[in-house]
Amino acid sequence: MEWILKLRYTLWGPFTVVLIAATGLLLTLRTRGVQFWCVGQLLRPSSTRRQDGITPFQALCTSLGGTLGVGNLAGVASALTLGGPGAVFWMLVAAFLGMATKYSELVLAVKYRIHTPEPLGGPMVYLSRGAGLPGLAKVFAVCCVISALGTGAAAQGSAIAEALAPIVPLPRGLIALSVSLLLLPILRGGGKRIARASAVLVPIMTVSYLVAGGWVLITHASEIPSALALIVSSAMEPLACGGGLIGLLTARTISDGFAKGIFSNEAGMGSAPIAHGSSDCESPCAEGMLGAVEVFVDTCVVCLLTALVLLTTGAWQSGADGLTMTTRAFATVLGDAAPWFIGITVVFLAVSTVLGWSFYGLACLKWLGARPTLLSLYPVGIVCSAALAGCVPLTALLLVTDISAACMSFPNLIGLWTLSGEVSAETRRFLARRK
Repeated sequence: MEWILKLRYTLWGPFTVVLIAATGLLLTLRTRGVQFWCVGQLLRPSSTRRQDGITPFQALCTSLGGTLGVGNLAGVASALTLGGPGAVFWMLVAAFLGMATKYSELVLAVKYRIHTPEPLGGPMVYLSRGAGLPGLAKVFAVCCVISALGTGAAAQGSAIAEALAPIVPLPRGLIALSVSLLLLPILRGGGKRIARASAVLVPIMTVSYLVAGGWVLITHASEIPSALALIVSSAMEPLACGGGLIGLLTARTISDGFAKGIFSNEAGMGSAPIAHGSSDCESPCAEGMLGAVEVFVDTCVVCLLTALVLLTTGAWQSGADGLTMTTRAFATVLGDAAPWFIGITVVFLAVSTVLGWSFYGLACLKWLGARPTLLSLYPVGIVCSAALAGCVPLTALLLVTDISAACMSFPNLIGLWTLSGEVSAETRRFLARRK
């Protein structure tokens, strides 16, 4: 466990934090501050569609399904445990910058996608076709295939087992296996079946969680101002005690905030562009705006809601970690029903994440030229990974997901820097047409 923790903080050291922040700042300038104009433009879409891919709504739900997951519950709790309340502030900073990053990823995914015969896009495609870096494209694709087994399956299987173990009288491994086997028919149906399932699951789970979380905050409304003040004041502590800029960048508060922000909203990680690159939307910028809004919903709404629930109820100081901490927070309002609510919510979140990441892994395998036999066996591997991880502590797997996020992010961020001029040109043309 100690060596995993050391590797995680090595990968998420000063260089990574600076690179992600610098990428977000660059793309904010290149996109003319997409964070400020995307919602207004999104309210009047005018793009035409092809009919050989998934719809933009299905792409959004598939991407949100891969994004909204255990990171929004256990990940936020883990960030509070490792980095304190200040980590939430840096999650929000990462999200603000990430809106421009994800917008740019999706613009490039649609611009450089290929038709094989269905649309196929993502970092592996724009690294190869746009940036002229086929070797780096293969590195990304391989990392994504592996991450789908880890971040997309193993972490979710462990989360399902941890959430249902208190209410289901079965061993953790058997719980994870049972839920995973139920997913196999959907996974074996390919990308379109995964997208259709995500379009049903994601809206239901998101609305139900927001309603319950809002109820907790209304009950503890008097504590919200102090919780917000604690988030801001704790975020500034590294400046006082860390020895200036180096102390700020190496502080675990910032490291955990950025790492959990990337794990949660996946901006810069390169996963979501694979879903959106498979959509039938013809306008790269119109699709990119969906990505910017997606980051906002994930981090600035769902993750912030979770953080405020944990802080206002005092659960973050209970000594618990992960889903146990989150359950204790909701128990202040839901009582004995809290384990059931968290258990059901985690199952929905985890299932949608498994579906989303399976879509990503299959797309990368197709791009790598995998044979039909491997494509048919890959969903079985996803199920086995989720089932076996039911016996592994979730806290350890969350550290592994941070490592996975870093490995996927590095080649993708290089592609974004290389092609930032293309993003700028597409954005200028798009805004000129919409005037």
